[in-house]
Amino acid sequence: MTEPKTISELMKLVMEECKKGNINNSIIYLNEAIEIKPNDARFYISRGTFRGTKNYEDAIEDYTKAIEIEPNSVFAYRLRGDSKSKLGDYQGAIDDYTKAIDIEPNKAYLYNYRSESKRKLGDNEGAYEDDRKAEKLKNIF
Repeated sequence: MTEPKTISELMKLVMEECKKGNINNSIIYLNEAIEIKPNDARFYISRGTFRGTKNYEDAIEDYTKAIEIEPNSVFAYRLRGDSKSKLGDYQGAIDDYTKAIDIEPNKAYLYNYRSESKRKLGDNEGAYEDDRKAEKLKNIF
């Protein structure tokens, strides 16, 4: 039996395994971190990122859990939107990007992501509006 690890030790192992390209081992260590701190959205976001390299549905599950824990996590909404877009669920992606924009309306990149999904659904006018908004924000900030 191995000794229990601290969150700090687990995160160090996650990074070491990631650098080696051992995504599955990184996920195993993140699973352990989640067992220790099941209400920390960061671990679900990290695991979702790793799981999303092979399975977008699993990633969406993790991002959804992160959102349940932190309902104002722009990052989790954006990543879940990315995964939905990769699955062809462009309306779902738009919904997630819109929620992220509602939380952080001054992030130009969110409008760019949403614009791509709108364009995929044939909403060129809506995509153009988002592109214009993103450009305006880039010039302000």
